[in-house]
Amino acid sequence: KELKAIPGIGEVKAVQLKCLAEITRRLTKATRARAVSLGSASSVAAYYMEELRHENKEKLLVSMYDSQCMLLGDEVISVGTVNASLVSPREVFLCALSWQAVYIILLHNHPSGIPMPSTQDRLVTKRIQECGELLGIRLSDHIIIGDNQYFSFKEEHLLQRP
Repeated sequence: KELKAIPGIGEVKAVQLKCLAEITRRLTKATRARAVSLGSASSVAAYYMEELRHENKEKLLVSMYDSQCMLLGDEVISVGTVNASLVSPREVFLCALSWQAVYIILLHNHPSGIPMPSTQDRLVTKRIQECGELLGIRLSDHIIIGDNQYFSFKEEHLLQRP
């Protein structure tokens, strides 16, 4: 609808532009998949940046890794409101167990574009980390995606280590 409001863009051209944007997003993600490193918050953030930074609602996903720190896959756990997302450790770890993950990284976006963690983000991170320790699935990081910037709990030394 927004594209068709531009003079000269009709239904067909609007669909073509949307398709082009989706193809670009997929190519970017496929290219970056090989460079994703569990130990590098910047590589993980770069991999998910285009997928998450334009969302107008908070989207929380879990990225899962095997014992060799190789990316197994990811799943969206929750889609929230413009400034909140609901997350249950149960949902996170059911997902991680189904992928046989050894490590996980939580990722979510802040539609405001500012990736600073809220008090709720900090509490959720602590709770997920504690549950993961009981299950033997380590929370390696929690990354918040903003507009071309990110916040890493690991880089900021906010993850407690046993």
